[in-house]
Parts: sequence; structure tokens; C-alpha cells
Amino acid sequence: MRKQLLSAAAAWVATVLLPAAGFAQRLPGTPGGDGFSAAMNRAEFFADVMFHTDSLLTEWRVAWAADDAEALLDLYTEDAVIIFEQDEPVRGHQAIQAKLASLLEESGEVQVSIGDFDASGRMGMISGLLTVQLRDQTGSRTMTGIHLTVLTRPGRDWKIRSQVIRLGTDVGKATRTPGGGSDGPANRR
Repeated sequence: MRKQLLSAAAAWVATVLLPAAGFAQRLPGTPGGDGFSAAMNRAEFFADVMFHTDSLLTEWRVAWAADDAEALLDLYTEDAVIIFEQDEPVRGHQAIQAKLASLLEESGEVQVSIGDFDASGRMGMISGLLTVQLRDQTGSRTMTGIHLTVLTRPGRDWKIRSQVIRLGTDVGKATRTPGGGSDGPANRR
């Protein structure tokens, strides 16, 4: 009788505990059912989101450098929100298009960095430093600040859902162009 109990206990350990430790084939359709642990699945998810986030920021920066408001607008969701400095929030494609056109007229090159990142499901968040050249009648200056960008994946592609840009520090003295005019498009980059 004791031998039968030990055999039954050994069979239970072999069927219950060993699969949980990863020694047996996992069930399809369950988390980790493909043989990956939950940590590996999460790491793969973060790597995929980070890759697409980096690609989106690169597209954003290239479109900004080309003064291409249409290409920029395509990177935002239909109901996106932008908050720039102390301005009122700008919501929706038409309002964002007008705001982007205005910002492109006043600014030169923009550099963005990723200082923090998180994602869950179809939503991601990045924040970091932002450096931008601003122009006015007296010349141009380089400003630094922060950005907080929330991304969403409504379909296959990631898009910007909301963006907060706050400039703070003037890192460069205003420079005047020859003749006293403001920097033109040829002097922007």
C-alpha cells in the first residue's frame, strides 16, 4: 500500500510540478504556451514597441526637417492632442495641421531623445529631452525642453495619440544673420 502511494505521488509530481517548471510541452493558447516564459514574451513585446517607437520618432524628425506638415500629420491619430508650451490643447487633425504649420515656420531643426519608456497592450509612452532652434525677427536661438509623447496602435501602425512639449532653457545666444534678417530656410539646418 505504501509503495502504491509513493508511485501515485511520483506520478502526480511528474504530471503537475514538472510541466510547471518547464520540463514538459506547454499547452497551446496559454500564456507561455509556445515555450517562452512570460518574461521573455514581455521582453519581446517591449523590443517590438521600442523598435516601432524609434522608427516613428525618426519619421517625425525627418518630416520636421523637411517642413512637411502633411507627413507629420500622418503620424498622429485623428483625435490626437498636442500641448505646446503654455498654449491651449490642440485637438484633431485640422487644428493639429494648423499648429504644426505655425511651429514649422518658427523653428528649425529638432532633436528628440528617449529618456523613459513604457508600454502596455496597444499603448506606449515615451519622454525625454527635446532641442529646437527657434527663429524670430532678431535671429535664432536654440532651446531645450522636454517632451511626453503617448503612442497608440489603432491598427498595424503606431501613431501619436498625445504630445506635450515644454521648452525651458535657452542653450544658445540669439544669432543674427548677415543683413539683420531672420534665418531663412537655407540657414535653418
